[in-house]
Amino acid sequence: MAIGTAGYTAMLCVLALEDGGVDPVDGDILVTGAAGGVGSVAVSILSNLGYRVVASTGRPQEAEFLTKLGAAEIVDRRELSEQGAPLQRER
Repeated sequence: MAIGTAGYTAMLCVLALEDGGVDPVDGDILVTGAAGGVGSVAVSILSNLGYRVVASTGRPQEAEFLTKLGAAEIVDRRELSEQGAPLQRER
């Protein structure tokens, strides 16, 4: 239980992504709730596996923490809930 429930859950998610064929060369991977327990462990695991991690959080003050875990980019969760332009670039 050194990794706890959050670590176990995060690793199950990473394994599910890999089982689904997701690969680091496929592009960025978004982790929502990145400053929380499961999210922060997921950021660390994915980063160490070579993924470029975009961390979404509602706590912008945690940006430095997430960067230290391996997040390449921090996105405010409000940005993800705003309606975009009809023909907005895919991201």
